Amino acid sequence: MAYQREIELVFDIASFQPGQQNSRIDLWYIAGNREHNPVPATPEKEFFVQCARDQVRGLAQGQTKLSRMLGMVSAAWDKANAVSNHVRLLNVTFPTTVTKTSDNSIAIKSSLLLVPLVSKVDVVLNLHGRVGADDVDVAILPQTSVVYGEQFKVGKMAEFLATRVGTRVLGKKEMEGTESWCDIIAELHGRLLARGKK
Repeated sequence: MAYQREIELVFDIASFQPGQQNSRIDLWYIAGNREHNPVPATPEKEFFVQCARDQVRGLAQGQTKLSRMLGMVSAAWDKANAVSNHVRLLNVTFPTTVTKTSDNSIAIKSSLLLVPLVSKVDVVLNLHGRVGADDVDVAILPQTSVVYGEQFKVGKMAEFLATRVGTRVLGKKEMEGTESWCDIIAELHGRLLARGKK
């Protein structure tokens, strides 16, 4: 079964009947292999595939409604696309890289150049997948560091980001009306420039 022509879920429907034993479930990213408009996998999308795969493999299939499992996978993939969009927008404004840091975590690093202050600050949004009872839950832990130049307070910068970005990746409905990560980091960039000029 494919979702949005981007991921494919393979499972035995009989295992979701009451009292049945678990069977193998697989989840793959397939958009890179499409004939028309192939989209190569990115580290953030591979991360969400891994998180969703871990989540559905941990289900007691005979006690789970099929619709519940499909809802988990689609919700996780909606989060993946939202994070991917945040990363794309960030990279337009600030040089941004995404690195896999473990099987259940990635680091999204943006470099903020403060040219008038001859300074550089790195902002890292660490994403950690937590397999929960109901959903794929992804925690966000911001970190900041001064690479060179002005000695800004890294704790205050990380606190600002945690307050504005939040502590977890939101679902599609929760995300409506929230700020993009790019706008928040651009605001931090502006605040650092203003503070440094003082």
